[in-house]
Amino acid sequence: MLNIPGNGKIIFDSSALEGAETIFITGDLIPRERSEERLCAGNIKDVFGNVLEHIQSCDAGITNLECAVTDGGEAIFKCGPNLKTRPETLPALVEAGFDVFALANNHSRDWGDDAFLETMQYITEAGGKYVGGGKELSEASSTLYFDVKGMRIAILNATMKQPCDCTRNTPGANPLNPPAIAGAAAKAKEKSDFVLVIIHDGKEYCPFPSPRVRENYRAFIDAGADAVIAHHPHVAQGIEKYNGGFIAYSLGNFHFYPRKANPPPYWRKSFSLKLFINKHKVAAIEVVPHKINDDFCLEVLEGEEREKFLERINRLNAILDDDALCDRYFSAVAMNFNNYMMFISRAVKLLEAGDYQDSDFKQNMFYFNHYLETMEHYDVLFAQTAVNMKGRILEPPADLDYFMTEEK
Repeated sequence: MLNIPGNGKIIFDSSALEGAETIFITGDLIPRERSEERLCAGNIKDVFGNVLEHIQSCDAGITNLECAVTDGGEAIFKCGPNLKTRPETLPALVEAGFDVFALANNHSRDWGDDAFLETMQYITEAGGKYVGGGKELSEASSTLYFDVKGMRIAILNATMKQPCDCTRNTPGANPLNPPAIAGAAAKAKEKSDFVLVIIHDGKEYCPFPSPRVRENYRAFIDAGADAVIAHHPHVAQGIEKYNGGFIAYSLGNFHFYPRKANPPPYWRKSFSLKLFINKHKVAAIEVVPHKINDDFCLEVLEGEEREKFLERINRLNAILDDDALCDRYFSAVAMNFNNYMMFISRAVKLLEAGDYQDSDFKQNMFYFNHYLETMEHYDVLFAQTAVNMKGRILEPPADLDYFMTEEK
């Protein structure tokens, strides 16, 4: 297992550090409210705080832009909120050090097709690049190649299936197709010096990756990816070395200020990564733990707060070391999501009644379909079914509450 020391840095190959380039990569970013106002005014320091020096010390920066960039648009029908930010935030984000914006997520097309096209346009006009989105599937699924001080980096980006996806002829995010990602990673390895796969997937608020997620990410490494970095759960998950590659299962939130007064545990605290990369190799990493303070500004964790956070990640790393144990933790968390069966039961009753004009019918059918075809929800339903069909109650791990609550 990987053990992150107090300084956050793990060296995998000291000989490969010479001549290595550095990439700063984050989880979910959505500039809203005070942060949006500050970025529009060009005030990046009061948004990124002392994390800014970490971003700007690297040769390139990559973030997951978890919203549409538009002044208009029409909100699409979906689960969860419809998120957007003003176009004026983009130049400030590029100035902060972000070169590449990942668009394969479940919010990038929240305000419709035209707003998604605007998002790509505003990124380009600000001097940035995007990946994982396009005018249609062939563009959205294409590999982004860009040079970092003479090193050619290939980036692939995809998201679990959801309403922001593109189709063969409409704009949106690149839907996750594991065989296609594996094939693209193999091809990219022949054309680049480093292959990075960025995935938006995993169960929200769950600190443990599902069996499907672990299988996919490891398969991408086997196919040719040098690193797989993921997000979406809104909480941090563990990291591992696998078959010569590096996997971070969830970076959690980067700058995603909570909409609720009492957000889920560890919504505000997470980490970003510095990757020290050389020819098809992660030579070292540096974990940069941070939090979003009450003033909408990022802060690097220090002192006891830092120690406790890194201890948590190291305990998650230890669980990743044992697939059967990780499955048990995931299943234990899955059993607590009771809303799935509630919506499915209501949908079945409405179908049996045949009252298709009922005011709740459309919404219940939408959730029914969403739970069955969206991979993070499928994972929960699969785990619940696997436990229930055995006819016994799953005994949760003794320390499960440690991971599902947050010390204040």
